[in-house]
Amino acid sequence: MTDDRATRGALLTLLAATLWGVTGALAAGVFDVVSPARVAQTRSLIALVVLVPYAAHRGALRLDGGLWKFALLGVNLAVVNVTFYWALDMLGVGPGATIQFLAPILVLGWMVLVHRVRVRLFVWGAAAFAVMGVGLVTQAWMLEGSAALGVAAGLMSAVAYASYLLYGEYLGKTYRPVQITTWGFVFASVIWLVILPIWTFPTSIGTRAWIDLVIIGILGTAVPFIAGFTALRLAPSGIVGVIATAEPAIAAVAAAAMLGQALEPTQWLGVVVVVVAVATVQRLGLPDAHPASPIA
Repeated sequence: MTDDRATRGALLTLLAATLWGVTGALAAGVFDVVSPARVAQTRSLIALVVLVPYAAHRGALRLDGGLWKFALLGVNLAVVNVTFYWALDMLGVGPGATIQFLAPILVLGWMVLVHRVRVRLFVWGAAAFAVMGVGLVTQAWMLEGSAALGVAAGLMSAVAYASYLLYGEYLGKTYRPVQITTWGFVFASVIWLVILPIWTFPTSIGTRAWIDLVIIGILGTAVPFIAGFTALRLAPSGIVGVIATAEPAIAAVAAAAMLGQALEPTQWLGVVVVVVAVATVQRLGLPDAHPASPIA
């Protein structure tokens, strides 16, 4: 692998992490007029406007016998998106985005239990610190009511994100990344249209909210997914995963700037602990062959 390819992969990963972080804050800003579930639905539908033509251009719109496999991925995408947005809505962007990054810890546990991967004690220590960091950023000692529900939503999102990584790795052995992403969002969109029929969508949400939703669908979904999968073709997934851990910090800064959701010093400490710990697990605990780019 040339240094040029690795550098381009790193830059694409940073681009994806930045777009996910900033558009996460943007999504939280429209929750007053559009529910988290509706934002997740709209995100999927708008993303298809970019993903389908791109996949067609790349010759990747064939199902190739993957109907039920892609349908299952669609369910996974729908769950991870809506639980992520629930967490952002109930906890704030910084804490909500940080909890989802427990997913690599869950992947690590799966690989130890199922694939019998040996993990150094140092990496397990980093995993424990990641959990402690989440406790700091969510101020676990103060949780009650909607905050406790927000943590539950965040943990559900982390589990769904971990299963996405594992299942995405399985699909990647047979199908192309753009094919997986496009069909995943096709089925996620179908699921959302069944759960939330399009004719029940609130029509009086205002021009600003519509602009935000379009930005979330294109710059917060289609573009970073394409960038992330391209990065995985250019750089080792361990490196990609480490750079991707910048997302919760970016999300926290974006939320402070755009929404006034400033974090307290202990919460910033939690963000830093999680980023460092998860980066350690991604780089030293997971094999380089494992996918590691986030879906947020």
